[in-house]
Amino acid sequence: MENTDVIDRINLLVELEKISRDQLSQKTGINYTRWTNALQRKAKLRHEEIEALGKAWPEFRLWIAYGEEIPEAGQISPMTKKSLESLGKQGKATK
Repeated sequence: MENTDVIDRINLLVELEKISRDQLSQKTGINYTRWTNALQRKAKLRHEEIEALGKAWPEFRLWIAYGEEIPEAGQISPMTKKSLESLGKQGKATK
């Protein structure tokens, strides 16, 4: 996931968490139209949006803002979350 910017990461978050823009708006308290414009690069992203995402998904805060992970500090990406969930399901299936 190299060379992504914050908009790419937010769009990926929406895709991997399987949420609609309406759900994103409800979860963050940011207007639906504002999200649509920002995520389509028709408006600049503001720090309020990044802060709202960090509150809605605290485990993804560092990844959203900087594209970095520190798993030992609980800071992961949605991809890591999916991988961990997949490993958990595989482990349960083999028991």
